[in-house]
Amino acid sequence: MKKIVVIALEKKAAEKYVENLDWFFAGMAEVEGISIKERESSSRAEADIVLISNQTILNIAKKYMPVNSPVEYVDVSFYRQDIQALEQVPPGTRALLVDYREYMAISLAALLNEFGIQHIDFIPYAPGMKLEDIGDIGLAITPGLPEFVPEGVHTVIDIGYRKIDIATINSLAVKLGIDDARINEKMIDYAEDLCHRSQGITGILKNLKADKFQIEAILDSIDDGIMITNECSVLHCNRFICRLVGRPAGPSGGCDVEMHAFCRSLAESVCVENQIFKLTDGSARKDLVVSKRVFQQHDAMESAIVIIKDADKIQSMEIGIRKSLLGKGYTAKYTFDDVVYTSEVMRDVIERARKIAMIDATTLIFGDTGTGKELFAQAIHNSSIRKKKPFVAINCAALSDSLLESELFGYEEGAFTGAKKGGKKGLFELAHGGTIFLDELGCISQMMQVKLLRVLQEKEVMRIGGVTLVPVNVRVIAATNDNLESLVAKGVFRKDLYYRINNFAITLPALKDRREDIPVIIESIMEEYHAVNCIDKNLMSFLMAYEWGGNVRELRNCMEYLVFMGQHLLNIDDLPSYMRSSASGSVPPGHDSLGELFGDEKDVARKILEVATVRNIGRRGLQRIIEESGYEISEYRIRWIIKYLRDKNLVCYGRGREGIHVENKALN
Repeated sequence: MKKIVVIALEKKAAEKYVENLDWFFAGMAEVEGISIKERESSSRAEADIVLISNQTILNIAKKYMPVNSPVEYVDVSFYRQDIQALEQVPPGTRALLVDYREYMAISLAALLNEFGIQHIDFIPYAPGMKLEDIGDIGLAITPGLPEFVPEGVHTVIDIGYRKIDIATINSLAVKLGIDDARINEKMIDYAEDLCHRSQGITGILKNLKADKFQIEAILDSIDDGIMITNECSVLHCNRFICRLVGRPAGPSGGCDVEMHAFCRSLAESVCVENQIFKLTDGSARKDLVVSKRVFQQHDAMESAIVIIKDADKIQSMEIGIRKSLLGKGYTAKYTFDDVVYTSEVMRDVIERARKIAMIDATTLIFGDTGTGKELFAQAIHNSSIRKKKPFVAINCAALSDSLLESELFGYEEGAFTGAKKGGKKGLFELAHGGTIFLDELGCISQMMQVKLLRVLQEKEVMRIGGVTLVPVNVRVIAATNDNLESLVAKGVFRKDLYYRINNFAITLPALKDRREDIPVIIESIMEEYHAVNCIDKNLMSFLMAYEWGGNVRELRNCMEYLVFMGQHLLNIDDLPSYMRSSASGSVPPGHDSLGELFGDEKDVARKILEVATVRNIGRRGLQRIIEESGYEISEYRIRWIIKYLRDKNLVCYGRGREGIHVENKALN
């Protein structure tokens, strides 16, 4: 059960507020009162929320409060009938306003003034104050504290102790997550007896009770089915359900004929949450999502509300939301944990990126194509203080100047032919509070560079065709694979913009500069696709030695091809065609000496030299001998090793019967 702790300076105040709350939250929350004056122990109380009688005692109350507990302050009121007694006091009457402290009496005078009691000349008074300069006063007004009225005052009007205002009660219920019909009914009754400074929630509750037709009109206007039942009957069934089952709506939300079998089944069903029900009625067949929740009324009668939604509409809505959010790139899904690596160089880059993420400054990411610039941009956003705000991405190279300007800054209605009615927000406005990622920054024109520089400096944008500046709070992360210093030297990229964005820069290494990461990246990709393939040593050697001009993106594309198009044991013959031709046309890097051949390749090369020294032999015969020697190697790899040995002048081969042989010049 939830717990409320009330902290007040005086014992009586704590007791009265506890009594007040006990009536509201009986059976739903436990209430404990603490009087600072009476409290002997300084230990902290356990509570889900703390209610403090007055903001002025917060510093004193802190030592009794749980750490990080939500705090609510008492907003007070009085019963209307008690305040009405003051309306009978003649205008201009001087009266002592008696309270615990002088400042509390002053605050009470202001509150009574808000309640419309403005004809009495209030004189704040608290025990211990001197009355010599006040003169004779025959009337005292006090909020439940007649014992503090000084002697000699013959008339006392007690307006009763302060009551907790309905707004505070509602706030406590919301923060505690208490959603009970009994609370609402008590608030309606309670609100009718209190004085109110404004309509607020009290006025809403009173109006809802006073106008039953308004409630029914609201329920009928909802595009979901709403059925309210108790143990005896259906209290309300809105028009959506009537249309659903093909029945005319009855008077006051009831059925004008016998209840439909579908409605009866819902009324008699147990509590469910988002459960699929199938409606089959003649030609009508629908999937419905049904939730039924039971609540207790104040008379202990059990009631229930049934909410019915059309499953097709929910699916359409979900698709629309996904398109509007994910499709526009307004969320960042990657973090630094998604970067696959083992190399020291990448570890250093990530450590630097984490530090920059917390600085909340404009950031520039350098890197060749396919190195993961957008992944790092999203990871920086998700590690920053803006992680719960939008992440908006745009590729600057994909749009012309005019389109890029309208996308970034937006436009007003009628700004140009084809402009959307009502205008359109730009990406800077949509990213307000979050991050905008500008990919391929080096491709934008100098005109756009000037406009971007102004946004970075002034933190405001102006829509196309607009006359007002819109302030934006956006972090800019830019990325490029161009050498901006070279572009600045050529006059293509503005120097002032370069120095404005280059303060915090990150350079992502190419895959060829961190070859030790290749095996773990391959393993990660294969796990992602649940691949059961195996990679032979020769293929792994080739993948480790390949240049990877497209970096991780090219490696991913290659592995996808191998996983889906290759055999169970993947070898070089399974590579994409462009990589096979590359492999057969040149010796991979790192294989420029026999001592640098890998594994079985070195043993096969020695076997070829051994056989070719004794006699001339063709490739087919050589392959048979190698297979008989127990080596599992493809014909393609044998051809590659032979070519490798020839390039090293270790073997010669010619046409026809000449075959492969070792000449004396080769041996020498």
